[in-house]
Amino acid sequence: MGGELVLASKWDAAFDVMRFLYVGFFSDLPAWVRYTVLALFGSTVVYGVVSWLRNRSVPAAEDESTVQEDETRVR
Repeated sequence: MGGELVLASKWDAAFDVMRFLYVGFFSDLPAWVRYTVLALFGSTVVYGVVSWLRNRSVPAAEDESTVQEDETRVR
């Protein structure tokens, strides 16, 4: 990596999302391309919401280990 690392800011990410949506709604691309772009964006949003809800409903981790330690031999 050479020591130089450039990270995108929140505003760059917001700009990229807006540009992505602009391509999906207002571009002169064929319909199948626009629908694919919109489907990718929609599925990303749905995945993010479902992941957030799933992590929100998980109870806090206990201090005890949940791994069962029996004396089963494994080859």
